[in-house]
Amino acid sequence: MRPPLHFAVCLLMLGAAVARAEPPEVEATPGRVVLGKDTAVEVRVRVPKGAGPVRAAASSGTWAQPRLEGGAERVFRWTPPPVRYPLWAVLAFWVEDGRAPEVTTVVLPLLGRTTLDVSTAPGAEVVVAVGDARFGPVRADGHGRAQVPVEVPPDATEARVLATRGTLTTDRSTPLEVPAGRPLVAALTPDPLPVEGGGWLIIAGTQERISPSELDVVAEGATVTPELARYTVRPRADATNVSVTVRWSDAPADDAVRIQGAVKPAAARPAEVIAIPADAHPYPALEGRIPISRLTSLFLLGGAAFASGANGGPLLGLGVSVPLPVWRRRVAAEAELGLRHASLEGQQGSTQVRSRVWGMPLLLSARVTLFQRGSFQLDGRAGGGVLALSHHLSTQGIGTGDVFPAAVDERRVRAMGFLAAQGAYQWGRWSLLTEVRGALAPVETPSLRAELGGVSVSAGLRFVP
Repeated sequence: MRPPLHFAVCLLMLGAAVARAEPPEVEATPGRVVLGKDTAVEVRVRVPKGAGPVRAAASSGTWAQPRLEGGAERVFRWTPPPVRYPLWAVLAFWVEDGRAPEVTTVVLPLLGRTTLDVSTAPGAEVVVAVGDARFGPVRADGHGRAQVPVEVPPDATEARVLATRGTLTTDRSTPLEVPAGRPLVAALTPDPLPVEGGGWLIIAGTQERISPSELDVVAEGATVTPELARYTVRPRADATNVSVTVRWSDAPADDAVRIQGAVKPAAARPAEVIAIPADAHPYPALEGRIPISRLTSLFLLGGAAFASGANGGPLLGLGVSVPLPVWRRRVAAEAELGLRHASLEGQQGSTQVRSRVWGMPLLLSARVTLFQRGSFQLDGRAGGGVLALSHHLSTQGIGTGDVFPAAVDERRVRAMGFLAAQGAYQWGRWSLLTEVRGALAPVETPSLRAELGGVSVSAGLRFVP
């Protein structure tokens, strides 16, 4: 005897309910983050009584604990990333109980703070509007200058500047340079992944649904198959770890999110004690990577220049690098202040000559990232500027018992240009630098003809504050 049709439908619906976990309810406080001001976000996650562990993942920033157990409410603490430019953060939560996960995502705007310099009529009151938020008023000084601190959300493209003096009000717009970015969060569940049955790869962004055609997903140690808002992951029988790389199809390779997870073997074996470093997560790396090379940094270079004659000598350079919203921030503008030295001592006939040259170049340049893999990066640099020169020449002529000393001091400013290839190896906020540079800086005075450019080899450090 066959069961009635409606009874069979009920059984199917009940089976579907059993196979899938209930999505957690999530509340984040604050709902918007001002970078540099808000140091942490508290996220309350509510799940049915008796639910299993709740896992959390984020496109950026860090978790105090990415996995919590027990109770109908779990409280997570998330720390924003150490950046100052506006961006979106995607936080994802799900119950890990062996069933197909139902994921709840929260998209947080991370606001950057900056100061707008405004020129207007002396004594005018200045208000700046960014979206629905207003900042000010700030009164302009006697020269008509005002500085207005503002908070910029990641979707802002311009700011309105309103200046009022008496009954006269001016209204104009100014563009805001906000980096374009599409955050991704990815995670493997459960942890560890079982060989029998496999698990899931969760991928989420700011949009509700992401089509597999929009992504590049590469896995090592497993096969990955798209399935609605998640992917099924089936580890190889001989794999002990699974590595997955996820990125937008049109994004550079270094914008990828890389995650790793352990594989639970099919056959039981004696428990192993694995030492985990104190600064490592005991769960897969779940945060999207924000390349440190794309942040404002300071650099120091020191080395030697090789040029014809006595033009060679030591050199030193100190500079700042600011990423530009060009080519996904692969281009940076740089300013560098240097020091260059060359010297000559000799005797021409009965005259002793001593020449000392000090050059101080002030250079502006562009740095372009040509290649990046892991911690290694290769950049090209090109720029130019001015070279302030100080030359001291002393001569001593020896006659019949008489000495005729003479000295000349000269100062000049000349143009200078250079091309360079720079390699960097990143280690946290520090990078080790090596650079080969070709420069052109000819100098000519009544008593000096020199080339303070030439080919130079330098080494140094870059630091992100």
